[in-house]
Amino acid sequence: MTTMSNKYPLVKLSSHFMLAEALRSDTAQRLGINNSSPPPEVVNTMMKTAVEMEILRTLLGVPIQVNSWYRCLELNRALKSKDTSQHVVGEAVDFVAPNYGSPKAICRFLMDQFSALPYDQLILEHTWVHISFAIRSGQPRRQVLSLLRTGHYANGLTDPDGKPYY
Repeated sequence: MTTMSNKYPLVKLSSHFMLAEALRSDTAQRLGINNSSPPPEVVNTMMKTAVEMEILRTLLGVPIQVNSWYRCLELNRALKSKDTSQHVVGEAVDFVAPNYGSPKAICRFLMDQFSALPYDQLILEHTWVHISFAIRSGQPRRQVLSLLRTGHYANGLTDPDGKPYY
């Protein structure tokens, strides 16, 4: 399997985000899944998502570490995610920003930044942040959710048991 860094070493989605990092997946590599060939329309969406991620990076004032961005359908299914996941079309990014703070601190800050960063979903996954943008629909839902231990989601920012953070 061709590694993403060899196939797309210098292709930039934006000033701070490379296509190779948006395609990188430890899970795909471990399972032998080729996650390196998104369709051109997905790459176009990823470039628009990268514009939003640049805004996010500016708002936080620190670098972002991407954990998951584009997922081919096979990888998405291996991760037991829905086929309708925005990762499949390049609209969603899972990330951390350790120099800013915890995923909870990042979500607390970003949930009030909708006018500057019109997110579709902002999800506290507890060890990372999931953010997505309504690139294709143009109609952001402005959802703030938290992952529960059960695998379901609660509205707002909660701990893994669903107790709201205040």
